Amino acid sequence: MTLIAILISLGVEKSVAMLQEFRQFDWFTNFARWLRARLARGAGGSLGVLLIVGLPVLAIGILYHVLNDLLGLLGFAFATLVLIFSLGPQNLDEQVQAYIDAREIGDTEAAHHIATDILHEQLPGSAFQLTRAVTESILVQANERVLAVLFWFAVLGPVGAILYRLSCILRNGTAKEQHPAGEFAQAATRLHATLDWVPARLAALGYAVSGSFVDAIGNWRGSAGKWAGNWEASSVGVLLASGMGALQLDVEHAEGATELDVQGEINQIKSAQALIWRTLVVWILIIALMTLAGWAG
Repeated sequence: MTLIAILISLGVEKSVAMLQEFRQFDWFTNFARWLRARLARGAGGSLGVLLIVGLPVLAIGILYHVLNDLLGLLGFAFATLVLIFSLGPQNLDEQVQAYIDAREIGDTEAAHHIATDILHEQLPGSAFQLTRAVTESILVQANERVLAVLFWFAVLGPVGAILYRLSCILRNGTAKEQHPAGEFAQAATRLHATLDWVPARLAALGYAVSGSFVDAIGNWRGSAGKWAGNWEASSVGVLLASGMGALQLDVEHAEGATELDVQGEINQIKSAQALIWRTLVVWILIIALMTLAGWAG
């Protein structure tokens, strides 16, 4: 059932436009704000994060088990809906394709607007640096928007999928606060980093298998010292090192690299898209094999 739910969710993700209108998390951000205001000062850190994320996750877990006990098909349908809701929230493929289309027709303003939505930060100065940043962002966000959600769904069912998504929403929300280094923001970052640690490394391994394996592993090993003292930020480093290596793009010497023409920049981004899709296929095949092994056992 896990494999079927994943295939249905990915099919819906690919075929249904504007799913982000369905994936609204204002209810969660409002709930987090309300509960933080009522928590005692001593519960504002790790305990506060666990309560804010844990209560909705617990409610979804209870509802899933109730529906599953009433009728297995109801539980399956609910789990699939939760998975669809937990992906994204925005469709990365649609955003990247819109960016590519804008670059191909020379609409710089539209391309920059879309790139801002993808990067969530100030755009680099040159077109080459922008292409580089978008490529790197694709490699990182493919894990956060899709792969890690699928991992936790495979491990914990709908509870795992929504747990990971809510951790992302809370981490991103606290990062925008006036004092992002506060105890609560640090706890939100730790929770997300903990949930991200395993799937990020599996995604990085998928990039290596799906691209240039030698370059990916070489980059991964060569860059390991950079995040040795900061495990919370290590997942992004792992994904970039493996992903850029798999694409045979030199992470260390990006500034001195030769400028590309527009078609070369587009081809680079398309290569990153293709790498992610190959990685996703590898993941699905592994889940399928595990499912078959379970049935055989």
